Amino acid sequence: WSSCVHICKDVNNLHKVDKHSTGGVGDKVSLILAPLVASFDLVVPMMAGRGLGHTGGTIDKLESIPGYRTQYSSEEFAKLLLTSTGSDDSRLNAAIVSPSKDMVPADKRMYALRDVTSTVSCLPLQISSIMSKKIAERPDSLVLDVKFGLGSFNKNVEESLQLASGMIETGELCGINTTALVTRMDSPLGYAVGNWLEVKECVEIMSSKEAALSELSADLVNVTLALAAQMLVQGGKASNLRDGVVKAKENLHNGKAWKKFRDMVSAQGGDVDTIDFPAQYSQAKFSAEVKSSQSGYLVSLNALEVGLVGVNIGAGRKTVDDPIDKTAGILFHKRPGMHVVEGDVLATVYTERGDQLANAVQRILDSCTFSADQIELPPLITNFVTNEGVEDFDQSIFGE
Repeated sequence: WSSCVHICKDVNNLHKVDKHSTGGVGDKVSLILAPLVASFDLVVPMMAGRGLGHTGGTIDKLESIPGYRTQYSSEEFAKLLLTSTGSDDSRLNAAIVSPSKDMVPADKRMYALRDVTSTVSCLPLQISSIMSKKIAERPDSLVLDVKFGLGSFNKNVEESLQLASGMIETGELCGINTTALVTRMDSPLGYAVGNWLEVKECVEIMSSKEAALSELSADLVNVTLALAAQMLVQGGKASNLRDGVVKAKENLHNGKAWKKFRDMVSAQGGDVDTIDFPAQYSQAKFSAEVKSSQSGYLVSLNALEVGLVGVNIGAGRKTVDDPIDKTAGILFHKRPGMHVVEGDVLATVYTERGDQLANAVQRILDSCTFSADQIELPPLITNFVTNEGVEDFDQSIFGE
């Protein structure tokens, strides 16, 4: 891995910035974030994992694109980041790969021990596991997305703040400028849950020519913009978070992030036609609609339950050796805060496992909470954490 660090540091002293999420349901932020930040000429050497249990994995999602390669040696990864793209001979700057086999081997053994000793959620062990991999990457700066709520490993905000503070302290002690956003994971992020379905949602967001994107993806876009903004601040490309959001939003809408994503897919062997024409992707054999049993306002979608349903229909895995169905998943047509009428289609379930369909539909319906009256949804991003302390996140930066 040191070869990657050496090569990257020798290229025009480009700033290397990475992001890590503690995991959730429908969390496909990295697919948009990496190319978006790289479009500002920052290097984003992102290592990601596979899904396990109710949480999805970025690598599984990207591997739903035919041909997309995720396994690279350290030297190959470094060369990949420096690949020339397009007629302007610009550098790729972004790649999303699996950790190489020689990277933090002790953590792999410790994680296996944590799994069998019921210590996966132990905060000090979470910190050491996450930060050992990030420190091995040697980024110049790191932005953490630390989640809490029903679909997170950490159920309350206090625990997530402790985790964020511990990781920031560890990063800073190792010379990495580290900050964190604390975000809510009570409902799935975005409208898609499932590997190809989540890629397709990201493609729609990045390739959209409209400034106003679907409100079904509003939460996903806002989390992505906030993380991108802080990465731009730490990378010297924005003066503050508000300035970063403005700049990130511009590159998301003007096609620069989309071009960088296409370049990344192509450089990593993926079939670009698949993302250019997503409607041609084969669908799961079985599908069924989830219809509302009542009228009112949709308050929440239990992210944990949705994630577990995803595992049962083939979109996730219970053990590391379980196969993944790339086409399985759930598309939500209604999101928390929206008004629904009895009989409205709330979601569509896709799977190759026909025997699981009826149960999945009922469980998705049971995961929905309704209210007769419209309620104000709690903020998605609650806190901004640095080595100097914790502050409330400024919701006004999105300019809405």
